This record gives sequence, structure tokens and C-alpha cells, in this order.
Amino acid sequence: MKYTSTDKLYFETGPDNQPTLYVDPEEEIEIQTQINKGPWLDNHPEKKDLEKKLTGANPSSGAIFINGANPGDMLNVTIKKIDLDPIGYTQFTKYNPLVPNWMLLKNLTKQHKVVEIKNGFIHWDENLKIPTKPMLGFVGVSPKSTRWDNRWAGEWGGNFDIQEICEGATVHLPINVQGALLHIGDMHAIQGDGEICGAGGIEAGGRVRIKCSISKKPKSMTWPRITSETHLMTTAQAKPSDNAFKIALSEMLLWLEEDYGYLPEDAYMLLAQVLEARCTHYINPTYSYVAKVNKKYLKTSL
Repeated sequence: MKYTSTDKLYFETGPDNQPTLYVDPEEEIEIQTQINKGPWLDNHPEKKDLEKKLTGANPSSGAIFINGANPGDMLNVTIKKIDLDPIGYTQFTKYNPLVPNWMLLKNLTKQHKVVEIKNGFIHWDENLKIPTKPMLGFVGVSPKSTRWDNRWAGEWGGNFDIQEICEGATVHLPINVQGALLHIGDMHAIQGDGEICGAGGIEAGGRVRIKCSISKKPKSMTWPRITSETHLMTTAQAKPSDNAFKIALSEMLLWLEEDYGYLPEDAYMLLAQVLEARCTHYINPTYSYVAKVNKKYLKTSL
């Protein structure tokens, strides 16, 4: 199994990022991710060095070059295992746009909480332990010719902040450049819908084991997709949030037509009964929507 560390971090995703690791399809990779800069550093013995290193948001480990990945193909990233480091944090400020005005009138200051993560629980306080639900916030490949700060997400993937990107899920990404240049980061120990604090969820670092494969990109696919044992999922990132929902819905309809043989009007009526959808991330430059359909409701063959 190959391994990549946090020695080289990228805070932007683009085609000129130099590869940090070369792997073959189906080869398992263990990736150490870096927790975002935050109050966990206050008493850290290497605080000054780490603050110099952490120059942006959502540091990603990689760019990982997948041998044989070509533009026009699809990269399938399966998450096998996530192991969290023992410290995490969350925080927000009065400049957070979701904070109600009545809270701002109380002279709100910057708020944060640093927590211990141990034995599958987040130790919130003396009385509350929250079971962990580890996820990857950032999974992306390089765009074709542009460079994006890692707070963003788009057709190349990136800062999804979708809780379903967890153990057992596969993220499907359109490949835009030779080798795909896969970036992984922004691990959370847990995250509520909307990610209303901005900094999490519980921001965390840790180790994730993945396996990548390459397949032919579906003709109708533009935006990333996610699959799990039980669900098909489409995603979109846009602003306002209803635009993200409309894109995710359109992508799901196209998927059901191409791969499952539905007429669009029939798929639309079915989704009106069984679609699951929500805004998972309502704080960064664009908002994330996930649209889901349980496989048990779908045709088994064309």
C-alpha cells in the first residue's frame, strides 16, 4: 500500500500542481490529512511552524497522479477506511451570515471549542459524548485549465462538505487532465447539515484509505456523483442554493435515463415520491446540495 503524508500540502487545485504520489488503478492508498488551522494550535509545541505551513483553507494531501487516467474518463474514488486523529475543533464568528441578528445584538465574539476524539466519540463536555461520523469534506481532481482555492467546489469536485462521503462510499469524478491529480482533505469527525459554523463540523485530521479505478465517463455526466451500497447520489455547488438543487435534480434525471432506461417524465414523477435532498453546506462561496434515490426503487435492468 502506498502512502502520502502532509509534507506537501496544496491550498488550491489546478493542473500545474506537481504530483506528490504516483499510483496504479486498484492500488490502495493511505493518505494522512491535515486539520485546518484553528484554536487547536494555541498550546501546540510546534505552533509557529504549523502556522507558517497552514497558509490557506482546506489543505489537501496530493495531487495524486493516477496512472492511465485520461481526460474524458471517470475517476472512481472508493473510501475504504477513515481513522481520526485525537483532536478536533469547531468555531464561528459574528461575521458568519447564518448567525441571527438577535445573537449579534448581544455583542457576540468569536466562539470556538477544541475537543478530544477518542474511542469513536467526540468528548463535547463532561456530560455529552457525540458518536463520530467521519467524512471527507474535500475530494477533487484538477480542473482542465483553471485554478481554484480549496474553499470552492464545482464540476471537478472539491469542497463538497457532504456527509455521505464516508466509509463505503465511492465518489465519481470527471477526469479533466492526465493523471486526474486527485486532492484529498478537510476531514470532519462529524458535521450537521448546512455546516453552519463555517469551520465545521468538527474539523479533524486523520488517515484515510482509498482505492481508485477508472471507467468510461457516462455521456450525460457533468457533475460529480456518489454511490453507496444503498443509494445513487448527485451533487451540485452553486449560489443561491436553489440553483444547486436544480442542477443536482437535473443530473439525477439524466442518470436515470441513461443508465436505468427511464423516460425523463417517468423518472421525474418517481423522484417526486422518493427523492431525498438537502443543502449540506451553506457557508462557503457556493452552497452544496446532495440529491439521493434509494436503489430499491429503481429498475434493475434496461
